[in-house]
Amino acid sequence: MEKQELQILKEFERDSRWFHENIEKLRKENFAGKFVAVMNEKPIASDKSSDAVIKSVEKEGKNPAYVFIEFVYPEGFTLLL
Repeated sequence: MEKQELQILKEFERDSRWFHENIEKLRKENFAGKFVAVMNEKPIASDKSSDAVIKSVEKEGKNPAYVFIEFVYPEGFTLLL
C-alpha cells in the first residue's frame, strides 16, 4: 500500500472512531435522523439525504469516497441486521 493510501485510511479510521465516540453529542447538536460527513474529527456536511451530503462534500473539493459519512440514528433506535 502506498504512503498516501495509508494516510487516507488512517484519517478515515480516525474520523470513524470520533463519530462513534461522539454519537450522543451529535444527537444533541441536532444531527439525529441525518447523514453526517466527518473530516478531521468534525462534521463538515449533514442532511436527511445521503445524496445531498455527497454533493456538499464534492462542492468542498473532497472525494466522498475518502470522507467518513454515516447516519445518526435517533436515541433509542434499534437496528436489526
